[in-house]
Amino acid sequence: MVNVVNRSMYPVQTGMNLISKMQDRFAQLQVQLATGQKATNLAEMGTDRFVTLSMQSRISRIEGYQNSIDMVNMRLSVFDQVIGRLDKVESNARAAISPSAYGSSNVNFGTAPSLARSQLDEMINLLNTEVDGRYLFAGGSVDKRPVETIGALLDGANGKDGYIQVAAERLAADKGTGLGRLNLAVATDTVTLTEDGAHPFGFKLSTLSSTGTGLTLTQPTGAAADSLSIEVSAQPFEGDTVTINLTLPDGTEASLKLTAVTGTPAAGQYQIGATVDQTAANLSGALQTRLTEMANTDLTVASNYAAADNFFNAQGDPVLRVQGPTFASATALVTADPTTTVMWYKGQDSANARTTVTAKIDDAATVNYGAQANESGPLALIRSLAVVATQSFTNADGTSQGRFDAVATRNYSRLSEEHNNESGSIEMLAVELGNAQVNVEGVASRQSNYKAQLEGMVEDISSVPKEEVAMEMLALQTRLQASYQATSLIASLSLVNYLK
Repeated sequence: MVNVVNRSMYPVQTGMNLISKMQDRFAQLQVQLATGQKATNLAEMGTDRFVTLSMQSRISRIEGYQNSIDMVNMRLSVFDQVIGRLDKVESNARAAISPSAYGSSNVNFGTAPSLARSQLDEMINLLNTEVDGRYLFAGGSVDKRPVETIGALLDGANGKDGYIQVAAERLAADKGTGLGRLNLAVATDTVTLTEDGAHPFGFKLSTLSSTGTGLTLTQPTGAAADSLSIEVSAQPFEGDTVTINLTLPDGTEASLKLTAVTGTPAAGQYQIGATVDQTAANLSGALQTRLTEMANTDLTVASNYAAADNFFNAQGDPVLRVQGPTFASATALVTADPTTTVMWYKGQDSANARTTVTAKIDDAATVNYGAQANESGPLALIRSLAVVATQSFTNADGTSQGRFDAVATRNYSRLSEEHNNESGSIEMLAVELGNAQVNVEGVASRQSNYKAQLEGMVEDISSVPKEEVAMEMLALQTRLQASYQATSLIASLSLVNYLK
């Protein structure tokens, strides 16, 4: 029996299929070696694709938060610069005017208001700081410029009254007929002072005291339209004093002290007369002179500051002005009409300015970094600068030194560093927004570390060691070459070739 030898005894097709698979694997290894990645698409990753998708989603979310953090950090950095400058303006304004520091030839009469106006203009520009189309000191109303221009604030604009007009009306209401809304009378041996009505204007009688035994005093009671009386029940001795303490429109106190003398009285003195009635008349005359002086100095300045408090309204308060038009006898303040009065602040008015602007910087973290121009610190500065900027001190005006000293005292008190720890102060603004920036940077650091860890894990899952790929390629290449040779031999196998 003759055996027939042919290629059907050798699985050539099977060998070719195996070679094809090895070629596909070799091509895949070439791609892996070139890219360093296990797969070119998610389908090729098998079960690892679910873990990879989850981590890539988290990385994308972190990148979104990082964009938000970058934006917030930029705004907080601008806040830091602006508030630092506001603090410097406040410091300069506090030191710019001091009692009795009139300068050579009273030069500070002119320089103090001029400097204050310049500082006020700078402050308004700082409060109107804009970053990428957003006003920083407008609370949540970031598309509105929060503070009017200096010209509109002081002089008015478009038919609306500014601070100067509002202050003039307030001064008329506080001075009245000249004695600060007090009525002075003398009858025989008794001098009487009476408030001219129940209203917030002018001097308010506080306390009454004296030295010696010649005067009988009737104290003010604290009621509306209060009064006091001084009876000269016996002649005072030289050097005896009588002191009336008065409350001024801005809430400060002033003291009026008169001293009895036997000779010609100087300022702050009254002459002891031949009778108690004459002494009472002399006391009344001295009291009228002193009240008039105080009305033109202390009361005038206090009125200007009270008008600033009314015009530059605080958080939650309306703008107020005197109900007129007969201002000298006015009895009430009314809410200003925005059609006739400049509204100095146009941003959001929230009791908690910080919460007016928020940003989400992590899944469980938000940062509050809102600010308003009407917070207590900027507000106190803008009020004081407005008062100083609108003063007129001249050598020809006998009240200039008294008003200068009254302005300087209040300016220093209102801008004192004692207010630094109060809510809304410029210093507290710096601290709170600084803390916000520290928190943001802390979250940013944690996210950067977490993102790096996630990216490392994704890299570990999706990448392949190039050394292992190269070794597998060499081994596969050897197998392919052997398979090529074996398949070639089998494919050419025949009886003729065998017999050769």
